[in-house]
Amino acid sequence: MNYKELQIIDDKIRSYFKTTCEPFDYLEWDGQVLQVWLNNEIIETYFREDLGLH
Repeated sequence: MNYKELQIIDDKIRSYFKTTCEPFDYLEWDGQVLQVWLNNEIIETYFREDLGLH
């Protein structure tokens, strides 16, 4: 996967999470695992497959 593809996916993820009601401080995405952070703790973890990205 190239940088451009990762950036498109990252933009979609951030756009989705901005519309949710659940609070979070930041998102950490490495192309395979998405971690949702709140108060310096990981509160949710999603794998690429969980997000429907194959």
